[in-house]
Amino acid sequence: MNRQELIAIRLNLIERNFHPEARPTIVAVSKRQPFSDIECAYMAGIRDFGENRVEELVEKAQLAYERGMDDIRWHYIGNLQTKKINKLLRAPRLVAIHSVDSFELLQNIGEREEHFVGEKCDILLQVNTSNEAEKSGFINWDNLAAAVNLLLKREEGPFHLHGLMTMSKLRTNNFEEDAFKCFEQLDKIRKSLIQDFDLEDLKLSMGMSNDYLIALQVGTDYLRLGGALFAPDANND
Repeated sequence: MNRQELIAIRLNLIERNFHPEARPTIVAVSKRQPFSDIECAYMAGIRDFGENRVEELVEKAQLAYERGMDDIRWHYIGNLQTKKINKLLRAPRLVAIHSVDSFELLQNIGEREEHFVGEKCDILLQVNTSNEAEKSGFINWDNLAAAVNLLLKREEGPFHLHGLMTMSKLRTNNFEEDAFKCFEQLDKIRKSLIQDFDLEDLKLSMGMSNDYLIALQVGTDYLRLGGALFAPDANND
């Protein structure tokens, strides 16, 4: 079995868990994977890819652009340093930033609008639903609401409020239970923001390779999957 066939089989197995009327977008997290794996996933039908390092996203996005992968979509999912915003915004076909974790970062992104080479970039605000100190993300409701308000005031620009992102708890003896609580909490926050700001909708980005089945139960719109798609084939190790 070649690499493309393996990724295609894994994709099919993941999609079997989807509800027919609620099919989230799979963001293939290609960090540290060779570009050949991206090509294999692309041939299997995946169009959305995620990176957590600016340099790696920019390099791979440029390669995809040069190779004519015109409908590929890039999502930034990692911690974003202010000094790297300009470089990220110049990446070809960047469509979303899932990890806007503070009001200050959001302001800095907005102030660098002239560097963005695309037409529209969806912004997802990262919420720390596990309250773990090592994680980034909004914890205070007032700060989160202020970020939402800022995005709504800048509707004419390229950066648009799209949704919320979170990660499940790292330190726990009850992984499934705590993951469900984190995801359920994000959904509650989403519903409160929709009501308070009279929004039509907000998307949820939650669920990675180890907890995506739990995220599906809550109703995620984006799954950020790395190992579930790209892990080495044990038969070929």
